[in-house]
Amino acid sequence: MREILFAMELRGRAAPVEGRAATLRAQTSGRGPAGETVNFASEVVLTGAHFHEAGTIEYAGRGQVTFETVGVGHIEPSSLSDTQWGAVIWRMTAGTGEFQGATGYTTSNFRVSATGEVVDNHYVRMLLP
Repeated sequence: MREILFAMELRGRAAPVEGRAATLRAQTSGRGPAGETVNFASEVVLTGAHFHEAGTIEYAGRGQVTFETVGVGHIEPSSLSDTQWGAVIWRMTAGTGEFQGATGYTTSNFRVSATGEVVDNHYVRMLLP
């Protein structure tokens, strides 16, 4: 097994999913550990100050991983005007390409504005076969 550790910042938007109460779709992008474009897409189901999330992270030209929340994520108002912040841990559930057979966890520390602008910092620890 080979262990990979890296951090990255992704930016984008979160918006309500039409016809689904308390559900958001988040889409962000940034640069990965090899300089590749990273595209993140997830669905977030809110329950008060907690949430569950599942989605994919695509590392352009390398493959993608799917993930789901471990326990619950947390979101709350921050001291910045019109901004919420929070944190969540995701478990990798599958991978493709270079990430086939990947296992591991990502921690996310994020903020989201009242207009849906997202800044999301990830710390990733994964094992590859």
